[in-house]
Amino acid sequence: MLTIHTLIHTALVAEAKPIIGHFKLTYKEKQPFNLYVNDDIALIVSGMGSENTKAALVYALSLYEPCIAINIGIAGCSDTAVAKGMLFCTTHEGLETPFATCSSHENPIEGVDVSCSLDTVVHDGSPETLSLIVPSERKCFAQTSSHANVITLVDMEADTFLQTIPKTVETYVFKIVSDHLETSIPSKADVGNWIGKSIKHWEKYARK
Repeated sequence: MLTIHTLIHTALVAEAKPIIGHFKLTYKEKQPFNLYVNDDIALIVSGMGSENTKAALVYALSLYEPCIAINIGIAGCSDTAVAKGMLFCTTHEGLETPFATCSSHENPIEGVDVSCSLDTVVHDGSPETLSLIVPSERKCFAQTSSHANVITLVDMEADTFLQTIPKTVETYVFKIVSDHLETSIPSKADVGNWIGKSIKHWEKYARK
């Protein structure tokens, strides 16, 4: 097992692409998961959902022993006052990045009757060839926290990420608001742009 400084996890290749370029990661393998590396960082793309997230992280942890693990990706938010593209940290309060809580649900949250489908990425033989589909079973929900002035974001991967990474590893979850539960989906261009702009706010945790 190789010791590395940072393991980065994303659900979508669209989320991963600006990170790959910024850290100058090279493509290592496609199966069983897309994996990109340099001397200090490994990035794995799981696909959406808790099962894919767990399988990808278990695989990555069989290859690497990280000091830091970061989950970065998009999430929904029901509060339209929160701008799309806004970055939150859901694991640490007191950072420069605003804090939000994050909950993972693959079924509707009780009391929330609005849903949206988010895009996923399908490969057709090349890590650079992407297409977007909208799986009908993929539902994304968000709610307002019962705590005053605290935003709750909801995705499908963060909880599993935190449960799967060993407690000895320092973990960070960063989420970018991608939608307000509209029926339309964020484009891969928007996702890439938001992720790219966010890197300067969290890259210090990924580097030595």
